[in-house]
Amino acid sequence: GDLRLTEQGEIIARKYANRRTAMHNLELLLSEVTRASARQKHLGEPDQPGLDALMTALAEASYKTYRALLETPGFVEFYRQATPIDVIESSRIGSRPTRRSGQHTLADLRAIPWVFSWSQARFFLSGWYGVGTVLDDLRQQRPDDFAALRAHAFDWPPLHYLISSVASNVMLADPDLMQRYADLMPQTEVRTPIMDFILAELVRTRAVLEVIYGGPLAERRPNVQQMIALRREPLAHLHDRQIALLREWRQLPSGDAHAEPLLTQLLLSVNAIANGLGATG
Repeated sequence: GDLRLTEQGEIIARKYANRRTAMHNLELLLSEVTRASARQKHLGEPDQPGLDALMTALAEASYKTYRALLETPGFVEFYRQATPIDVIESSRIGSRPTRRSGQHTLADLRAIPWVFSWSQARFFLSGWYGVGTVLDDLRQQRPDDFAALRAHAFDWPPLHYLISSVASNVMLADPDLMQRYADLMPQTEVRTPIMDFILAELVRTRAVLEVIYGGPLAERRPNVQQMIALRREPLAHLHDRQIALLREWRQLPSGDAHAEPLLTQLLLSVNAIANGLGATG
């Protein structure tokens, strides 16, 4: 068997900076490739629970819910003010520019800064939005299909990966911090309905995940919860600092002498929060 993969740049130091962690991660990689190769050779393809068509339908419905939010009037301006995307665009940390042609549209924005900016503001929006609506609809309208999905949520690898990833993003999302970043947008008539959509979907997603997990996420996923709890207080200070810097930096007129030093501090805050969360884009 063989496997070809790409490690993101910021992950290399985290996984291979010293001999012990490098050996641990390489052993994990080797053991899983060996296990998967041996299983395929001797047992054939793993059994499929017959949920492919259901998953395809759920993905399509979830995408429509997600796109409906993005097409809400004023969403692009909300995104640009409620996240530090303007700071990320000013950084020099990527191999490619954040935008394909320089236009300030969602279609022109590359995927990595899109995810990175939402994680900095503790929304993690692209990791969960739309999932709660379709799973809750499935649970209420087609309970037998929901029961089948729940039965295989942890023994069918594609579904397990999806459910666990969504759960991790929901646990990392912080409604209080989300609201504070959103408050950077002064236009309440635009900000309020968008935040209402987002917060309602977050509650819906968490609730249906807890049905699947059979209890509160904090109890069913103690390792993730422990990591979040351990880092909550220091991250809160970093977010406080970033929000204050964003508000001050954005109020400065173009070309102001104080803008560059503030941008340097903002870039440091982006780096610090990314390391605290262990996540970028």
